[in-house]
Amino acid sequence: MQIPRAYEQIQHPETQIQSFKRKAQDAFLDLPNSTAEYFKSLFPIFQWIHRYNSKWFLHDLIAGMTVTLVVIPQAIGYSTKLANLPAQFGLYTSFVGCLIYAPFATSKDVTIGPTAVLSLLVGHCVTTYIPNATTSEAVTYALTLGFWSGLIELFIGIFRWGIVTDFVPIPVIAGFTSGAAVQIIIQQAPSLLGIKGVNTTNAPYQVLADIFNSIGGISKYDAIFGLTALVTILIIKHSMAIASRKVPGLRYIGYLCYAITLVVATGISYALRGNPDIPISIVKSVPWGLSGIQQPNLSLPYAASIFPAIPSVFLVSLLEHIAVVKTYGRINGYNPDSNQEIVAIGLTNVCASFVGGFPATGSFSRSAIKSATGVKTPLGTFYTGILVIVCLFTLTNVLYYIPNSVLAAIVITAISDLFVNFKIIKSLWEVEIFDFISFSIGFVVTCATNIENAIYASVAWSLLVLLIRVARPNIKVLVRTNQGHWIDPEATGTYRRPSLRPIDPTGILVFKIDESLTYPNSGYFVKRLKETIIDNFEYTPFHIYRVEREWAAQGMEQRYKYKAERSWNDNTEQRVRERERRGYAALPKLRAIVLDFSSVSHVDFTGLQALLDAKDDAERYAGRAVPFHFANVRKYQLNALVRVHGTESGVNLDATPGAEVAVDYQHGFQGFWKSIVKRPEEIELKRQRESAALGYFHFSVDDAPT
Repeated sequence: MQIPRAYEQIQHPETQIQSFKRKAQDAFLDLPNSTAEYFKSLFPIFQWIHRYNSKWFLHDLIAGMTVTLVVIPQAIGYSTKLANLPAQFGLYTSFVGCLIYAPFATSKDVTIGPTAVLSLLVGHCVTTYIPNATTSEAVTYALTLGFWSGLIELFIGIFRWGIVTDFVPIPVIAGFTSGAAVQIIIQQAPSLLGIKGVNTTNAPYQVLADIFNSIGGISKYDAIFGLTALVTILIIKHSMAIASRKVPGLRYIGYLCYAITLVVATGISYALRGNPDIPISIVKSVPWGLSGIQQPNLSLPYAASIFPAIPSVFLVSLLEHIAVVKTYGRINGYNPDSNQEIVAIGLTNVCASFVGGFPATGSFSRSAIKSATGVKTPLGTFYTGILVIVCLFTLTNVLYYIPNSVLAAIVITAISDLFVNFKIIKSLWEVEIFDFISFSIGFVVTCATNIENAIYASVAWSLLVLLIRVARPNIKVLVRTNQGHWIDPEATGTYRRPSLRPIDPTGILVFKIDESLTYPNSGYFVKRLKETIIDNFEYTPFHIYRVEREWAAQGMEQRYKYKAERSWNDNTEQRVRERERRGYAALPKLRAIVLDFSSVSHVDFTGLQALLDAKDDAERYAGRAVPFHFANVRKYQLNALVRVHGTESGVNLDATPGAEVAVDYQHGFQGFWKSIVKRPEEIELKRQRESAALGYFHFSVDDAPT
């Protein structure tokens, strides 16, 4: 058989040591340039700040001012209603997040600060892990939680390990965020209606039951403020969205719905401050400026006590931020750097913890507003941070009179972006059932228990599905058309079923695995190959006299003698009899096996051993040597298969029969390790074997033997 030209060029591939040495030398020579590029990538602001101009400044300032009017009410609401912390800490988190994030950001649209889901999770962790804590203790816990989760994010980003975010699919994020939206609405209902005595830290169904049991305790005036604010925000938001189709400028009024409602409600609350007949629950004292700042507790014993809450907070902060960054990068046509974004969010959380900031991440709602207002650079976020600081030094007296029910209305209306569109849920069902289950687990567990359990359950399910897909890949038997081409009968509708021959009558089996051949699936591959052979080919067991007579002359009786001895648990003959009872008796003899590696990107040591085991099983069943041919093999796999499988296992048995091959086969992979140091004649013999083994590798399945 003629060796393909491309394979002739690499018939003596470099060893693993040579490959490692070459790559190490290349990396060392490139070290100065790669180091400079790495440190340059840590400060992306220097890549565009020299082009900053007045036009960009105007757009960024307008966007920053607009987002500020949304940040302030949301920050106060998320801090007091979801994280169960004083109002000022939501503002501290917002301004530090905006100031620190801007120089390190690769996304112009994202605004960092408290978000509904993350604030809800922080509040849950505080009440779960330190129940009955004082306000000061709760704040310290939240700040310390932000420090350690941010430190982990910073570590992952610096070492460019952002790949960890790819292991959590979008349906998982959509599931627990949608569930969190339902949980937030239920938990905010008591504040919206002024109902006292409801423990909102319970599971949502328990909170809902408590609300109905306490329906008689509604505070009339709190309910009026809350429901009026809720309706007002919804009317402004949706009416302006419709009107902006004709008058685009009206969309800015829609963005300001929270600020407009908050200002009006606070003004009315201030006017009624001295009337004892109209009691209203208000925020009350907000410290002036930065006087209310607290520090995290960085002692190791305290860190150990806070550790159980870190994984969930870290995951939500990271996943929510990357989701926002990628979404608006895709919408606005730029490519943010995920690793650098992890550095930015990690550094933001670490620094914010020393200035009173609890865990923060990118906000979908505020990022949407920022994107729609035409922001040009990440400095738009910086201007938002400056304006929040101005608020802390000028408006704290006004914040005193904000009604709590109005904050609840703001929180409820602000989470509308968390709900997944029903069309997307339907698409999940139609496209991939496992993704639908991932979404359902996150949603149901959040609604039934809490968001922390939902995160762990949905992530665990996703990893389980990933492992199942790797360990149980799709393995197919290709069939030959009347035109002589090998195809996957399930992957195309081009050929009609009558023109396909399920098993080639010439005794060629073409097997395709749609996954890398590695340790999780190697045993499954061997099992499926053996089952296919038993079901479709004639059984011709070895006999010892055949081994002694036919193979002794070639010095290979040791190789095949053990194949004639049936194992105590070998049920091959029983399965053959069952097959014959079903009417499949006259079957072709197995001549060769062709493995289509077009979908195989990696083969590890266990996978190579699986190929050896599969060849043993095939030859034991067929009663003769069964050559393995490979098609569509990648170059780096070819090197391993030629050097190990092709040379040591006897794949090239028909090409170079002899005692040396039998001895190599008998020793298995031990011979490979012993072959690291060889005599000149052994090296030459090895080169000859490699050259002969290349005859078993083909550009495509159609080039394989027929």
